Amino acid sequence: GQDIAGRNYYRPTSDKARAKYDKQFPKLTLFTIDQAFGGWASADKAHFADGGSFDQIYTAKLK
Repeated sequence: GQDIAGRNYYRPTSDKARAKYDKQFPKLTLFTIDQAFGGWASADKAHFADGGSFDQIYTAKLK
């Protein structure tokens, strides 16, 4: 599955496939949800709960 992902320009996650397709992807500094938002519960509350950032962006587009 990871080889198929790499051949179709999806970034593979296994070490073997990542090494094989590394040249076709730019280097990125990746982070986890825990590092960026303090966990899924915190990210969900900030971005997807009523009044969160998704609602703010969506309602701004409707105006």
